[in-house]
Amino acid sequence: MVTIKRMIRREFWYLAFLIPGLCLFTLAVVIPFVMGARYSFTNWDGLARTVHYTGLDNYKRAFTDPDFWKSLVNTFKYAIIITVLVNLIALLLALLLDTYLKFKNFFRTVFFLPSVISIVLSGFIWKYNYAVGFPDLFSKFGIEITSPLGNPDYALFGLILIAVWMGIGSPMIIYIAGLQGVSGELLESAEIDGANMWQSFRNITLPLIAPSITINMLLVLTGSLKVFDMVYVTTSGGPAFSTEVISTFIFKNSFNNFQAGYGTALSMIFFVILVLVTIIQISIFRRREVEQ
Repeated sequence: MVTIKRMIRREFWYLAFLIPGLCLFTLAVVIPFVMGARYSFTNWDGLARTVHYTGLDNYKRAFTDPDFWKSLVNTFKYAIIITVLVNLIALLLALLLDTYLKFKNFFRTVFFLPSVISIVLSGFIWKYNYAVGFPDLFSKFGIEITSPLGNPDYALFGLILIAVWMGIGSPMIIYIAGLQGVSGELLESAEIDGANMWQSFRNITLPLIAPSITINMLLVLTGSLKVFDMVYVTTSGGPAFSTEVISTFIFKNSFNNFQAGYGTALSMIFFVILVLVTIIQISIFRRREVEQ
């Protein structure tokens, strides 16, 4: 009996330290999620104190809404291209800056700096560069260009360029950390056995930095799928719906069109999509790590 009391007293302190975190998580995540799920079955306009339940009408409307599917396609196109480009460029820079290059710490800082700038500020800077800076610069060489953000065919790629510029810093640091964990003895042994640089990279370096690849792919993809602020301050989804992503689409329906019930239903659908994408991505890359 005495032993049980001591054990309860000891475990109580662990629980006592967990309680503040659990309370905060419940207030910040669980309760808003449950309330959002509830409002997704209503016609709430975001202001009224009373709501009317509409069953699955909001979900049926979402799945038959062509604008929803178009914004979803734009979101995945944006996220997939950025995930590939950011990881490829960050890995190449990490390989370059993990060598005995002179001033490598300076270049690491230079490439990391854009990631600490505010996304909103970066959006305004690039918006100005696209509209004024680059056209003025190219006009000195007799080349007339216009802002890609005003062209429906190129606006999304204009945003992707901004996101890549901002996004390579953190993945590059994670890749450098992974590369510094690769044993130099393994690379020397491979070189003695006749392996060239590409063979050493593919068969030794790449498998050993697989955890870094998993983390970077996951962070970049999920972060890109949730993009909002950059799109909102640069194009606000235009022109002609060409840069409308799911987050701005949800925002406009919830706050501009006063359809908060429909907006929360869209949010619930997007939440499920994000969970599925994350599970699939982790299972694929984790399996690759185990196999190697």
